[in-house]
Amino acid sequence: MDGVGSPAGPPGDRPEQLIGALIPPVIQRPPPAAPLVLTLPPRLRLPTGADAESMLLDMGRLDASGRFSARRLLRALDWPSGHRVDAVVVDDAVLIRSSPTGLQSVGSRGELAVPAAARALAGIADDGHVVLAAAPDHGVLVVHAPAVVTRLLLEHYADLTQEQHRDR
Repeated sequence: MDGVGSPAGPPGDRPEQLIGALIPPVIQRPPPAAPLVLTLPPRLRLPTGADAESMLLDMGRLDASGRFSARRLLRALDWPSGHRVDAVVVDDAVLIRSSPTGLQSVGSRGELAVPAAARALAGIADDGHVVLAAAPDHGVLVVHAPAVVTRLLLEHYADLTQEQHRDR
């Protein structure tokens, strides 16, 4: 069949042809930029020993969005409304520290948000209470689940009990 619209021969006999409208244009891309250099955050400095007297403690209650109010501690840290902070999970605590490029900021009513991922990693219940420890000399606010503080107190009480038995 050599009629209009009929193939000239069997499909295997025809050479392949490229259809120009279906070929994407060649895009010239610039060479890759210099490799991205990631810098590590500054080493965390937490109070120890004699610094313990400078610690300020408070309790907070998370709202449905993971925010808590801590005006007294924020004043002591000198973190006004709009101040940028970052949250880092360290073991079973969330450390919040000042950062000019921080992802969170202090709210207009003195509230801070603990990101959902950080709450999950630190074992902090959504809509629950938190124990707050501020170290103004070190510029850090530490957020703990109450269970962590309870565990630490029970360990302390166990040590006291053992000391009392040894003294007898």
